[in-house]
Amino acid sequence: MNNNLVRFSLFVILLSPSLQAGVGPESSWGELYQDRLHEPQVPVIPFYVSASTGIGGKLVLKKAHDLAYFKASDGRAWLYGGVISICTQYSVTGSLSDSRRQCLASEEVPLVRDMRSQLRYCTYRSDDDCQTYASREVLYSLEYYVPVMYRASESDSFTRARVAFSKILQIPECGDCARRLGF
Repeated sequence: MNNNLVRFSLFVILLSPSLQAGVGPESSWGELYQDRLHEPQVPVIPFYVSASTGIGGKLVLKKAHDLAYFKASDGRAWLYGGVISICTQYSVTGSLSDSRRQCLASEEVPLVRDMRSQLRYCTYRSDDDCQTYASREVLYSLEYYVPVMYRASESDSFTRARVAFSKILQIPECGDCARRLGF
């Protein structure tokens, strides 16, 4: 009986895709992204930034493991995603309908957003225009359980039905962000 249990355990270990690849919850995010048979479903946090001139703006999507958080002097919590370059002056080449723009000057802008946000989204569209909006308050978390999916071969696709394991993602605190960013 004990011998059968050992054989069964060995069989399960040999079939486990995450154990075959040497990938598991202790693996770094870089190791998980490099492994072709695993894909972490890391939450993405949106940042909208604009230049100080008001010209140029950008929607930037950052994966949660690339963020840090800090508390301002008033106690509010903020997410920080680094710095991005935004174009502040354009030159148009060709006709205006071609929309070929060349950036002449840019500005470095920090990616900062309140952890508590009001999201507004469209609930009804008509004639390619939003007719009705709804909004809700969102509080971004500092900890996520990220499902890591696997596939048996590179020709397979990743699906939520094949989760190899979950990895805990904790957003770290940025000790000097409040001072550096003027909060």
